[in-house]
Amino acid sequence: MTQFLPDILAFFFLMAFIAQRLSVDLRLPDAAYQLITYILLITIGLKGGQAISANASFALVGQSTLIIVMGLFITLVALMFIKVGSKLDKTDSITLAAHYGSVSVGTFAVAVSFLDIQGIYHELTLNLFVALLELPAIILGLYLLSDKKNKLSVKTILAHKSLALILIGMVIGALYGDSAKPMTHDLKPMFSVMLALYLVHMGALAGSKVSDIGPNKVFIISFALVMPLVGASIGLFTAWLIGLSHGGTALLAVLGASASYIAVPAVFEQTHPKANVAQALFASLAISFSFNVIWGIEWYTTAAKYITQL
Repeated sequence: MTQFLPDILAFFFLMAFIAQRLSVDLRLPDAAYQLITYILLITIGLKGGQAISANASFALVGQSTLIIVMGLFITLVALMFIKVGSKLDKTDSITLAAHYGSVSVGTFAVAVSFLDIQGIYHELTLNLFVALLELPAIILGLYLLSDKKNKLSVKTILAHKSLALILIGMVIGALYGDSAKPMTHDLKPMFSVMLALYLVHMGALAGSKVSDIGPNKVFIISFALVMPLVGASIGLFTAWLIGLSHGGTALLAVLGASASYIAVPAVFEQTHPKANVAQALFASLAISFSFNVIWGIEWYTTAAKYITQL
């Protein structure tokens, strides 16, 4: 019977989404949501730091540079689609594009667990790439919207908690290397439970945002369904250039397909209050996150298998 059910992680999300639409509010209290997010972020950061410790080389520098270029390219492609297909103003266009140029740590965490369940190996360096892909879209978006009143600030870019936690984890993981492995191993059972609760919260949150959209419904929904496929394709190509494994290629495709709903909205709400962040959140969370978790991750993993056989 299980062969007819969606992936177990996607099912947590899907059931919470349905419950929310039936007026059963399963959203977690803010404090509980923050704690779960902290655990996910610090664990990903630690693993990324361990990857740096174990794989520090000029090759890693080259790969990291290519990853940053990938983030910038996806942002520009998203912006091109938005300008051609919609009537959004400059601020809303750049805000939406920045959401899709950045990444979803939650989607990445779900994908990692999916690969673990399937027994598919992936490189630890992908945890480093998560942190690297948080910044390019934010920096580019703030730069494109910068003027005399809204100047690009390093403090603004680095002030968000999600990025800070990943960076803290990375620094500690890089400094301690293998010595940090017992800690990440001990966190693994907690990570799985926290991820299930996280998906319940996100499913409920997505369900609550279905009605939270402006007059651009057709374009926003279409864009939020098409852009993950475009981003995943860019991720697959980049992974092929780097020479990643099947699992690593799948995860980079997932990162390319994902859209931010934590770091980018927080930064843009602070720096550009007039930006329609709710519209971008509807697209990235209610549509793209749902699509990626329920169907996309499995599709990208299958595509990655063929890419790595070329």
